Amino acid sequence: MTLPRASARLGRRISAYTRLTPPTSTMEVLLMGNHWLSPKILIYVSLLLFLSLAVACGGTSAEPQIIEREVIVEKEVIKEVPVEKQVIVREEVIREIIKEVPVEKEVIREVIREVIKEVPVEIVVERMIVPTAQPIVKAGSLAGFPKAGENGVPKSVGKLTMATDSWGGSDLNPWQLSGTTFLQDLFNLSIMRQAPNGDIAAYWAETFEQDEEGITFKLNPKAKFQDGSPADAQALYDNFQAIGWDWKKYGYENPSWTSGRTKTNIESMEVISPTELRITTKGPKPIFMWELGGNGYHGWWAGNPATLKKGQEEYLKDPLGGGPFSIAEWDPGTRIVLDRWDDFWADYEWYHAPQYEQLELLTVPDHAARFALLKSEQADMVYNVPWPVAKGLVRSEDFKRGINPEKGDLWTQTYLANGMLVLDFNLAYRLRQSKYPEGRVDKGDVKINYFAYPEGFEKDPTLDSRVRQALSLAIDRRAISKGPHFGMSFPIGSIWHAGSFGAREEVVFNPSPYNPERAKQLLAEAGYADGFEITGHFGQFAGRPGIPEAVDAISSYWQDIGVKVTWEEHDPSDFVNGFRFNRLKWTQVSLRTWGRQDNSGREAVLYRPSSGYTGVTTPDIVDLTFVLQRTTDVEEQERLLAEIEDRVLALNETFPLYGMTLVMGYTDRVLAHPTVKFSPHFKHLDLITLRD
Repeated sequence: MTLPRASARLGRRISAYTRLTPPTSTMEVLLMGNHWLSPKILIYVSLLLFLSLAVACGGTSAEPQIIEREVIVEKEVIKEVPVEKQVIVREEVIREIIKEVPVEKEVIREVIREVIKEVPVEIVVERMIVPTAQPIVKAGSLAGFPKAGENGVPKSVGKLTMATDSWGGSDLNPWQLSGTTFLQDLFNLSIMRQAPNGDIAAYWAETFEQDEEGITFKLNPKAKFQDGSPADAQALYDNFQAIGWDWKKYGYENPSWTSGRTKTNIESMEVISPTELRITTKGPKPIFMWELGGNGYHGWWAGNPATLKKGQEEYLKDPLGGGPFSIAEWDPGTRIVLDRWDDFWADYEWYHAPQYEQLELLTVPDHAARFALLKSEQADMVYNVPWPVAKGLVRSEDFKRGINPEKGDLWTQTYLANGMLVLDFNLAYRLRQSKYPEGRVDKGDVKINYFAYPEGFEKDPTLDSRVRQALSLAIDRRAISKGPHFGMSFPIGSIWHAGSFGAREEVVFNPSPYNPERAKQLLAEAGYADGFEITGHFGQFAGRPGIPEAVDAISSYWQDIGVKVTWEEHDPSDFVNGFRFNRLKWTQVSLRTWGRQDNSGREAVLYRPSSGYTGVTTPDIVDLTFVLQRTTDVEEQERLLAEIEDRVLALNETFPLYGMTLVMGYTDRVLAHPTVKFSPHFKHLDLITLRD
């Protein structure tokens, strides 16, 4: 039993005892009537349960604590009240000729008894499971993977060569980082990291304690930078300060992309000891830790302040980071060579120092040329193997994921890195927002900018919900997945990707059905029995597998119901920023991807109030998002995510299509690559195990 699961289970048990509901079980009957548990008794029960759980799990003082707030529960009580009905006795005289006979009626005393019934007026149970000093080192053990120095696997080998398509291979300075990059994990430090099983795991910080007011990090006392200086609490403080506020002070022209998140979350910081830093957050920030842990796209990295404070030019001359590799050669866009730093300090159950002495990274944009390097064994592994090629190669099975199947010269593993492919109807979204003053809605930090509508937009067919639904029903998602996608995608019905926190299986694996006849019927009902012409737009990750194939297939399916679509391809940066910053200059339909969320799905990143990335932001969704971002209860987070999803899908303005994969290819020299299945980019190059 792991501690996070144990704490959640304990929370559910105690919550069951604090709920006031009609009795449905023997235990609940015992709690009813005159035996309602007081808050004080609840605390005692909680303590006993917690102690029993600690004994069962071999717990220590580092286990999660449960904070209970005493709540006064008011109950409306309908009491048993005797009611007497007094009947007035009257004497009636019946007069007869012979005699008078008095007749007395009986007194009626009636008692009305009502069943005793206690009715809770309102129950507010505020509770929070606070993770504290968890033995996170146990997360994501590498058991089952080949281990260097054991069972014939060499303890150290020479060089690992990897070829990429240029994605993520240029950013290095965490104080001005402009995008996601796997190099950060190799050269710089993150507070925590994501273990191969997806759990957040100890790294620079061995433990953390999080509550509603902030987070306390306890750093590994062995941590240091490559120049020998201590990677201590002051160094962590300096990184937060520079990334969030002081980057201009050191001569950097642009902030790191993590700057905004740092400023948004942090109120103040305090160095408590050389290994302990306390961060006070701006209110409850239950997701901040997962963002700092490097899940999904939302990694946060720190560098060596001693070198970073010298400015960009001087920093690049001798960067000296804190990760397991140092820089030997630096030519971004062509070739990068990293040398193993043999004095690296991290050693956990989920993590070991790299086996290979040197990492060579080659940038090869052309798919065919990149795969040719793999086939000729000039590269040990390549990123993004084309699907038509990957379908014919041996694949690492899920139950032995990341381990060489030993069935040929080449092998692969897939990971869900390309997120989800969706259809968006932009005009409907924009028209709805135009109903707000000055063409925008100001709610919190939400700002929907003015949009210049094309002439005659009022008659656009996609403004009709029936038309949008018809266009979705006309697409055979399963046929596309099996055919042009070579089985490398899977149809989905959810805006939350499979594996994401908050994803409901009954929604994820229930895609919109293929029903062209119903689609034609809906078009006829909307007045478009003869069809119409529209324009479609794409450009995000246009070079990635599956997107061009989907564009062609959708065109064909829509043609079958009388709808002709003309596609326009956009520059990727222009396309993404058009959504992200509400600068769309096009209508009507867009084909784009949503990234993976992992644990950061709790924050509903796709629905950040400041972002129009989804194209379906509404004031009520914004309200739910604000609540979600401040909710510490896991079950409530799940409920809110479900409600957000239901409201988005009900708008019929965005349609999930596919979960997309990317394929890593390996030569037989690679014995294992433990990495996260549900991740927007490959990870853990430092954990790869090789033959000689």
